[in-house]
Amino acid sequence: MIALCAMCFSLQAYYLLRIEPIFDILILMSGVSTLFTYLLIRIAAVSRIKNYQPEPRWDFFLRNMFWMRLLTILSAITTVILYFLLPRSVQIILLIPGLISLLYGITIKFNGKQIKLRDLGFVKIFLIAMVWAFAGSYLPAINAGENVYSLSVLMLFLANFFYIFAITLPFDIKDMTIDAMNNVRTLPTKLGVRSTIYLCYILLLISGIFHWYLQEVILKTTNGNTMAIALSLIATGVAIKFTQRKNNDTAYFGLLDGMIILQFLLVLLFSF
Repeated sequence: MIALCAMCFSLQAYYLLRIEPIFDILILMSGVSTLFTYLLIRIAAVSRIKNYQPEPRWDFFLRNMFWMRLLTILSAITTVILYFLLPRSVQIILLIPGLISLLYGITIKFNGKQIKLRDLGFVKIFLIAMVWAFAGSYLPAINAGENVYSLSVLMLFLANFFYIFAITLPFDIKDMTIDAMNNVRTLPTKLGVRSTIYLCYILLLISGIFHWYLQEVILKTTNGNTMAIALSLIATGVAIKFTQRKNNDTAYFGLLDGMIILQFLLVLLFSF
């Protein structure tokens, strides 16, 4: 599902920037590379996962290790092939988020210590938000030959950044026990659960303000994008509230990830 979310997030950038939609190699690579990254992170952390408390997602992953490894290899090969089919300008700009994504799950040595970017609790959520926001703004703009220094692309990047930040925080809340086992400090452990949820709502509001400024002030759109975004942000706020009542994988991975797809569908609907 997360691969589909990545594809939708990149594709909707064309509609929000009023660019002719391009469903091409970049969109496909967004999905495949995201799948590869998420699988790689879990493969690299398999020794940790075995010590986690039983959960359906971890049980399924451990029972199907052969297929998980095979899918990781296949998605890696596909990602490399698609990468070299992209325009040179896109290849170059992809190096930065690509490197961050790889280092996020792979152990690296620094000053004699072995660390992972995902273990840098206060940093990891910023990296996630930045990579996703970049994929949902600058990459599609570059792929379409647009001016990446324009204010409109920057506004979309910021709107996406705060949105992804908001829907990622509940996952940190869910993983507080796991993070504590690995001595990973996150915002929920610092702020507390209630304050973190309030922060999510504030971040959604900030995202909405940037979206409003992009659509109504810069682009002066009349196609309903502002309404589509507003509805998606309200739905996301409700979903975040719901996750605090239903602490299970479906509520998080199905509902919260689904908000990204919902946002795309609403933007698509109001674009006609």
